[in-house]
Amino acid sequence: MFPDPGQQAAQQAARRGAEQSARRAAEDGMRAAQAGARRGQSRSGGGLLSFLLLVAVVVLVARDPELRASVLHFVHHVVNVVQNRADGN
Repeated sequence: MFPDPGQQAAQQAARRGAEQSARRAAEDGMRAAQAGARRGQSRSGGGLLSFLLLVAVVVLVARDPELRASVLHFVHHVVNVVQNRADGN
């Protein structure tokens, strides 16, 4: 059987939407963590917690293992960047 082109297009659109949402959430979380670090707040503040919860929801919703792996890789990268910047201040 051949895959349905409409279904493939819908899956690709959903994948792109999930990736964009994850990127926006990561950027918002990074900005919140940086703002908290500048004010001297803990790195585990509410902004970072909200960011992590949002990422968890996106990963659970994205049932595509390939997408889940790419989102997790991106999240690990963002967390490392935030930690490095917070440690540098």
